[in-house]
Amino acid sequence: MYEDALVLLLTEVLNRIQFRYNQAQLEELDDETLDDDQQTEWQRYLRQSLEVVAKVMELLPTHAFSTLFPVLQDNLEVYLGLQQFVVTSGTGHRLNITAENDCRRLHCSLRDLSSLLQAVGRLAEYFTGDVFAARFNDALTVVERLVKVTLYGSQIKLYNIETAVPSVLKPDLIDVHAQSLAALQAYAHWLAQFYSEVHRQNPEQFISLVSTALEAITPLISSKVQEKLLLSACHLLVSLATTVRPVFLISIPAVQKVFNRITDTSAQRLPDKVSSPTAVPHGNEGSVLGKMCLRSKVIIHQTLSVLEDIVESVSGESTKSRQICYQSLQESVQVSLALFPAFIHQSDVTDEMLSFFLTLFQGLRVQMGVPFTEQIIQTFLNMFTREQLAESILHEGSTGCRVVEKFLKILQVVVQEPGQVFKPFLPSVISLCMEQVYPIIAERSSPDVKAELFELLFRVLHHNWRYFFKSSVLASVQRGVAEEQMENEAQFSAIMQAFGQSFLQPDIHLFKQNLFYLETLNTKQKLYHKKIFRTTMLFQFVNVLLQVLVHKSHDLLQEEIGIATYNMASVDFDGFYSAFLPEFLASCDGVDSNQKNVLGRNFKMDRDLPSFTQNVHRLVNDLRYYRLCNDSLPPGTVKL
Repeated sequence: MYEDALVLLLTEVLNRIQFRYNQAQLEELDDETLDDDQQTEWQRYLRQSLEVVAKVMELLPTHAFSTLFPVLQDNLEVYLGLQQFVVTSGTGHRLNITAENDCRRLHCSLRDLSSLLQAVGRLAEYFTGDVFAARFNDALTVVERLVKVTLYGSQIKLYNIETAVPSVLKPDLIDVHAQSLAALQAYAHWLAQFYSEVHRQNPEQFISLVSTALEAITPLISSKVQEKLLLSACHLLVSLATTVRPVFLISIPAVQKVFNRITDTSAQRLPDKVSSPTAVPHGNEGSVLGKMCLRSKVIIHQTLSVLEDIVESVSGESTKSRQICYQSLQESVQVSLALFPAFIHQSDVTDEMLSFFLTLFQGLRVQMGVPFTEQIIQTFLNMFTREQLAESILHEGSTGCRVVEKFLKILQVVVQEPGQVFKPFLPSVISLCMEQVYPIIAERSSPDVKAELFELLFRVLHHNWRYFFKSSVLASVQRGVAEEQMENEAQFSAIMQAFGQSFLQPDIHLFKQNLFYLETLNTKQKLYHKKIFRTTMLFQFVNVLLQVLVHKSHDLLQEEIGIATYNMASVDFDGFYSAFLPEFLASCDGVDSNQKNVLGRNFKMDRDLPSFTQNVHRLVNDLRYYRLCNDSLPPGTVKL
């Protein structure tokens, strides 16, 4: 009984989204103003209606399909029949439908076809997975029809045709073509399952579907095609290449045409870019050398951009795919590295190069092999001298800072690498950070480079703890008795001092980041418990954190600061209460000795986190209050 009701509901919903049956109501829906979800009133109405269609499909797949597909077919016949009305005119091709009523009927039919194509695309998920075999024939019928429609639209170029009402019919024709591509894209997972399960029994059918779809796509990948259509074509191409992934893809003539067109297009566009005055180096505008330099920069930019996209696209693939990719790119990578020193003083080119190498390190590090990776790192370390870093950070603005940041990001990847392969670079990396980069940025108010530098220092510590602390078997057996052997103490102390200095600066984001890094090191490596930290740094850090709370410079981080203060103090509560707290109060300006005594007495010697942090915040608030009161007293007032 409920089946009849659901089919009736589906039929009614389909009627309500079609202008053919519901024109008066649909024309009242706003299709221009976007709401908070970036949808128009019409798009929201259609989406909600399609969810009802999908629900019926889930419950009654056979009934739903047999109800929807004939409706789609009727509208498709109108669209496919337009070819007989296309005539040649002086300026191209024209749709010879001019009567007002005919144009209005065509407009409604095209709008309905667009909606029904979206409905068919929405149902794609109900043909895959466990039901693939049972519903194979229905899905094949849909996909074959969609492939035919997309090819038809591309071949007769309805998106470029002249119409009697161009402001109405041309957008309709573009939308139908775009929606047919999008609907076919929705069946990419079905095509992938077809490829893996069935195509060996009938490979010609599958190859025909994919090849024809690509014939429909390739003419649309052009700057002359409207953006909406171009995007739909590109999305479908990406889905075929990355989701369906047929091994014969590269041998299809249509795909080879795309590669040729991309090459030709970049060559054609090159003069426009070369003539751009903003890219010419100062003083070389009219020289042959200047033009050659500019042309080189443009070619490098285009090439690296494509190579970076390729590396990014395969970074999540299997080891074999990444190996093939790197073998294909190996020569380009080596040439890029050889060119790097030549462009070191041109931050825009260096920025592009480092973006490429960063993507390379993130995606194909293993495939590059150790010797070449070492060569890259050494080249970069040699090129980024103190003078070059200063030039980039201080004199080349945001582009120069981006260059240094990307270089530091590459080093972050390197120092995280497990094993001993890249450990020999650690002294050079730390030296670069502490002796070359840090002195340049330490006193600068600008946040540029700082976040990346401190992340690199954190990675150095976090992933290379044994470089500083050699744990012995005895130390692990007699925990608390034997201390870990300390190595490279001067470098460790310099890094910790840099972290401490960062807490005195106004940048709240850097403060939060670095506090998180210290807390992480304590959680993972027991940083606060290490002898060097406990005996020479612990209470310096506590002092800085309390001063930050007193000065209210980072009030948004009160809770995080309170917890970190507790974690540090809890390492040596006896020392905190007997030595640090009295010394801290003694050094406080703006309060008299009596007030300091009161502050000390009010700070209870609690050792649990909630009570301790409550005491810290009370101390800070009372200290501020006393200072405020004392500052407001007239000069010469006797304080009791």
